[in-house]
Amino acid sequence: MISKNIDAPDTAYDPYFRDDPGEGVERVPVHIFDLEHNFSVWKSWRTNDGRVLPNVNSGFEHVNDPFETGSLIMLTTHFDPVIAGKAFGGFGMRAPISPAISMNNQTFVEFDLFYPKSAVGKYMRFEIWSTSTGGEGFQGEAGFPGNNRTQVYIRTSDIESLAQIKPEWIGFHEGETWYKKSISAVTPVSSGTWEYLNIDLHTETGTKLEGDKLLIGNIRITRGDSSGVPIPDIVNLKNYLEVEPVKSKYNPGNGYFYIGTVGTRDIDPKLPIEPKSLLGYHFEILADENNLKPERHVRPPQWLKDLYPKFNFRYDGEGTEWELPTEEYLNIRNSHTDGGGEYKIHGHCLAWINQSPPWMRQMLPENVTSMQWNSSGLFYTGGTNAIGPYLKVNKETARRIYYNHILYQMRHFMTTDARYDSSKERGIIPFHSFDVVNVEIHESRHSTITKDNPVEWKSALRHVSWFMAMTDDNVGDIRQNYMYLLYKYAHIAIPNAQMAEKYKAHFNDPDIVPEYMKLDNHDDNGSIDAFVSDKPPLLVYNDYEINVWSKMTVAFNMIKELNTAWKTDPLYDGRNLVECLGIQGHGTVNPNIASQNQRAVAFFADLINEGLLDSICYSEVDVRQPDGAPGGEALAPAVLNQKQADAIAYQYALFFKTFENYKKYIDHVIIWSPHSSGWMSSYVLFDHEKMASQAYYAVMDPDRFIQGHSYLDSYFIDEYNKIKSS
Repeated sequence: MISKNIDAPDTAYDPYFRDDPGEGVERVPVHIFDLEHNFSVWKSWRTNDGRVLPNVNSGFEHVNDPFETGSLIMLTTHFDPVIAGKAFGGFGMRAPISPAISMNNQTFVEFDLFYPKSAVGKYMRFEIWSTSTGGEGFQGEAGFPGNNRTQVYIRTSDIESLAQIKPEWIGFHEGETWYKKSISAVTPVSSGTWEYLNIDLHTETGTKLEGDKLLIGNIRITRGDSSGVPIPDIVNLKNYLEVEPVKSKYNPGNGYFYIGTVGTRDIDPKLPIEPKSLLGYHFEILADENNLKPERHVRPPQWLKDLYPKFNFRYDGEGTEWELPTEEYLNIRNSHTDGGGEYKIHGHCLAWINQSPPWMRQMLPENVTSMQWNSSGLFYTGGTNAIGPYLKVNKETARRIYYNHILYQMRHFMTTDARYDSSKERGIIPFHSFDVVNVEIHESRHSTITKDNPVEWKSALRHVSWFMAMTDDNVGDIRQNYMYLLYKYAHIAIPNAQMAEKYKAHFNDPDIVPEYMKLDNHDDNGSIDAFVSDKPPLLVYNDYEINVWSKMTVAFNMIKELNTAWKTDPLYDGRNLVECLGIQGHGTVNPNIASQNQRAVAFFADLINEGLLDSICYSEVDVRQPDGAPGGEALAPAVLNQKQADAIAYQYALFFKTFENYKKYIDHVIIWSPHSSGWMSSYVLFDHEKMASQAYYAVMDPDRFIQGHSYLDSYFIDEYNKIKSS
């Protein structure tokens, strides 16, 4: 990526060098609430989604600032999910905006949040929204613009990482250490005229609060100054065919890892038709974001419908049980790299709380009556994933469901057996790796659980109902845990020779090969020799925010205990049960996220050195440009200014420098889009016109890029030296 500027020196044409392009347009306050003198304008108000805290002592009050930073509002929360009869609580406040403000996507609601260390794991988010005059209608009802809202999450990851790494401010109050976080509602705030500003505070899932406090202040609405001089936009001058392929550097032959991206269409690099050639030219391992998720198991198996003939399976219309995108993966198999080798395929994913079919989400454990049940008597199902009517199934039925699910999907591609809608004529479609389970550690519970018990992991899981039905009341037996069983099934699906031999030897022992494994013709009189592979796929556990210490600890303890137990299993096949930890790399330009990730990689490298894990992969890499980062917020695929482009690329360089340091432990890195934009409007290596971005150059030579953009060193707080010297 090259900055084209007629008046600039020749070095401006070097993508690896730039001086600070300046500050550009500044945001200025449009309207500021004077809390010191006009606190009375704030009134209690209903929450946007109708949640209400049952305890009348919850609310807000104007207080003298104990930290001497300005006038503050104290938010006090009382909430007991048992008494309330629901998992979430919340309360709201609002103040008039006079005169009313016309909001657009360059208008931001901001405030300072002060929180004590004890707040970790107790609060979920703020919701910022607007009511019109009267404003009694709920979101989306007549007279109320339902899109005039935005949510700002304050999950454990934010608080914990700031507390451990580099808080922007620290104070002491009421016997506790307090931290400060700048909140900016930049999703962005929806357009429209705002007559009131509403701020709601929501509690974390199932968390009890007894007078817990937060402080907020300096509430303001800001907007870009149209009279300012903007930072020049970046100009990308080379398309993807004019630069060296990313895989020419990152490949196992060079001592690195496989480099990949998202895409499953024909990717032969010799074909000029775009976007096919970009995939093939730059990347070697390919995945698809959606087309192998559990929802591809569209309808329940016939045996399950026969078992419950009167049960209403949701959306069970006419059609086949499975709808798998076989042709897309045949295209990958039949394409070849420039060197004549085969592209690698990563499968995402076999089990996940989201994008599972309705009939599967109807399953509940038969016997469990405690642990994570909610007030309605339903097992924890992840909010919107709950779907009725509900069917309690015994553990053998639940295990049979997912045993069939995993064996069919893996064997459909990796065998030629007609039982799995394959054939010798079609041939095997080899997969390099599979995400067996995706994102099963609860998004916040880990912080409170590890605080009391650092080695606990089972109760930190989501306990998705249709998985938990497999465990049911055997919660203390690791070999009956659904995580253990799901990976065991994947080993049996595509076995190595050792697994096939042990399966055959123990076939008549119901404690080792139980009856549900024998009911659906998955073997040949006890033999699974026909499915043996010399290269079974690498079995991955994939999750996000592994850089957060408490979540990292849960994942570490889980993998260690699962793999240790597997080594004494009668079917142990010489492999680890969970072979690879997939760290979702959805990153944000942030002063310390790279060193947090390096800490996580080092943590799991120790597990690899112990023989209790084979490798790490970075499974979903992209970088988001938030408000507050150099150059300001940007949402892909919008064109970046020079400082934004440099900041995103600097972040990529830090990530890839970490990957380089630990390359012997990393199996693959997957960029979560070949071009344009990744997840949540994040930026990737090629822009919307398939031109090489600053991020591309940063990935190809991290050291050179960082050294040539030293004007950003102060923002990244010496991250480069921390990573370089590890």
